[in-house]
Amino acid sequence: MVLRLDAHGWSLSSFEAGHSSSATKAAVRCALEASSDFDSTRVIVSTLGDYVVLEGFVRCQGDDALAVDIAASIVGPARVHNRLICRGFPKNTN
Repeated sequence: MVLRLDAHGWSLSSFEAGHSSSATKAAVRCALEASSDFDSTRVIVSTLGDYVVLEGFVRCQGDDALAVDIAASIVGPARVHNRLICRGFPKNTN
């Protein structure tokens, strides 16, 4: 998780911190690739205004929520649009 703080200790999203859309896309892409919990090779990260859009395919249900959580840790939960499609079954929790 990437945490950015302003001078008063409040958390800032990437956009509030003044990052460009390409830097934000790169940060989200790197965070997704660094996660060993799921395969992110078929996830496309793009920006639309102040929002990060996640498109493509994930292997199983639950991976889409994990991808959104990772992106939200970079830009904030209100600025992530999930357009991911699950191509499998829920992860086996046993």
